[in-house]
Amino acid sequence: MEKIFYRLEEIAVLLHISKQTLYNHINHNKLNEKKYPIPPYIRIHGRLLFSVKEFDAWLNSQPRH
Repeated sequence: MEKIFYRLEEIAVLLHISKQTLYNHINHNKLNEKKYPIPPYIRIHGRLLFSVKEFDAWLNSQPRH
């Protein structure tokens, strides 16, 4: 069966950041202007889930340095 969603922990690993940093970026973006680039997500029963397809598209759209 093909994976549909990543969990927050998996996204943190893929982005090479801690879970707490990812939580901080999400919360900061909710409180202020969307300063930090984060992948699109949905919340289901209190869990943050990231669509694999949307994450891949988001990652490919990020500027390369």
